[in-house]
Amino acid sequence: MPPKSTQDNMVPEAKGIKYDECEMALFRAKLSYHATIDERMASQNSNLTSIAEAQARILKGWEIQMQGIKDLAGKNEGRSASDKRAMAQYEWRYTALENAATKTTGKG
Repeated sequence: MPPKSTQDNMVPEAKGIKYDECEMALFRAKLSYHATIDERMASQNSNLTSIAEAQARILKGWEIQMQGIKDLAGKNEGRSASDKRAMAQYEWRYTALENAATKTTGKG
């Protein structure tokens, strides 16, 4: 096993990459939505269709809110507590609908 100083040099240092939990939550929600939308819209179950439509509205609002925050705050500044709460509410609303949809279909 190489000495500790050599080990530290072997791992590349992350430069310019920032992990943004709000953006990742939006990305996961969009991925989930696009993976299920066709099946839900084709379903004869009106609840699933309504859930899919509501999720589309939530995602649209979430994207608009996220873009507005980026425009106002700039890329180098952090989000305010109220912005984080707003993003968490979008995530919670989307997740609650997703949970309801999986209970409706019996998947999950």
